[in-house]
Amino acid sequence: MKTIKKYFNHQIKKAVIVQNLITIESLDVSKTFSYPEEVHDFYEFVYVDSGSIFCNVEAQRYELKQGNFLLIAPKNKHNYQATENFSASMFIVCFRCNAEIISILDKVICLSKESKSLMLDIVREAKNAFCFPFKTKLKVLDTPLFGSQQLVESNIEKLLIYLIRNEMKGNDNVKFVMNSVELENNLVQDLILTLKSNLDVKISLDNISKQAHYSKTFLNAIFKKNTGFTIMQYYNILKIEEAKKLLRENVSPTAISNQLNFDSPTYFTKVFKKYTDMTPSEYKKTIL
Repeated sequence: MKTIKKYFNHQIKKAVIVQNLITIESLDVSKTFSYPEEVHDFYEFVYVDSGSIFCNVEAQRYELKQGNFLLIAPKNKHNYQATENFSASMFIVCFRCNAEIISILDKVICLSKESKSLMLDIVREAKNAFCFPFKTKLKVLDTPLFGSQQLVESNIEKLLIYLIRNEMKGNDNVKFVMNSVELENNLVQDLILTLKSNLDVKISLDNISKQAHYSKTFLNAIFKKNTGFTIMQYYNILKIEEAKKLLRENVSPTAISNQLNFDSPTYFTKVFKKYTDMTPSEYKKTIL
């Protein structure tokens, strides 16, 4: 007698999900082009198809040339400016995504032939779904091709996945975090341990990023989500708590400034007051 086969459902783990498409812009710009500074709560990426353009993100200026891609994380101030010698043709895509791993792409990336093909697929399917040329607000065609909007979304996801894979390739220290609470907690605890172990030296977010093999944006996002503070805010809080302990042991503010590697006693006093609303001398007076 034949037995009935048993079938089991397998829940597909989706690494990158585009939740909403905000805008797609296709821009041909002159040498005098300037795009005003903006900040928003969703991701944006720009791809330069020809020419070159400057992109200013917070305090960092990037020159994007033909074939270059740049991802801009939410809540980062940014704007675009023409370079002196070149006009440019570029695509800007804005979308919502909750996969924080994509923040490791926050640098200029030269797209491979395969990735360029995916970028062209995004634009081609966007033309099948929305009125072209694309403007700030997308307008759906009266008769869009069947499934074209879904293909735009899936091609964006595919492009991001390929770029993330490439960042991870050949580097065993880059870990893949897929919305895992356990892995996030481990990462945050590792960072806190690093900060506590380096109170007597001067470390920067750049140092931490290189040591952890994650981007600064990704690390700060995970850290703030779990602690309520940025990494450097937390580091300063740890230093001030150590300074309080030393003040209670009757160590002088100048000696503490040197021991905890502040730039100067004046700067130590400034940071101390920022986090305690008191100067070190005022704090000493409160000690019984």
